[in-house]
Amino acid sequence: MRSFTPGEVVVRREVLHGEVWSEMPVRVVVDEPGLLAVFVEPGTRLTYPAHHHPHPWDTPNRGFWRGHGKLMLHRPRDAYSVDLFWKGDHRAFGNYYLNLQAPYRRVEDGFETLDHALDYTLAPDGTWEQRDLDEFEEQVAAGKYSAEEAESIRAEGREIEKMLASGEIWWDTAWADWQPPTVWS
Repeated sequence: MRSFTPGEVVVRREVLHGEVWSEMPVRVVVDEPGLLAVFVEPGTRLTYPAHHHPHPWDTPNRGFWRGHGKLMLHRPRDAYSVDLFWKGDHRAFGNYYLNLQAPYRRVEDGFETLDHALDYTLAPDGTWEQRDLDEFEEQVAAGKYSAEEAESIRAEGREIEKMLASGEIWWDTAWADWQPPTVWS
């Protein structure tokens, strides 16, 4: 599959049980063998096609991305992305958000994955916490994941906890200072 060009807009698509669950355009920041970094620009439209498992964000107030946007770092084969968030009027770095998801798979117009609901936040001071465990377990009970898939996701969470507890992260913390090019605005 082809590499993406920095600045190119591609589609980040979530696929659940063989059907599109959500889509959003993202801007490519870096595409190299060990890293795919994309940016969700403020105001990005999020879409949720009809699905037998309704997307939890498919509500009238969640149709567009709010805030400063988010930078998403993906490594091939990782079952999570590292998302960076900023806050406040001066766009101060807020936190890292480790979003458990299926390893991304390239397609012609972008890439496909599936959000697994279970997440972790990592603050600049190194403190971290697990997020959305209740939502994950509700989705398991509703049949979004098989028992085997759910256990695999839980195991990935345990590996992330070990990494966060050790303080040995793989990504460059300089990403916290990243700014989208002005030509994108």
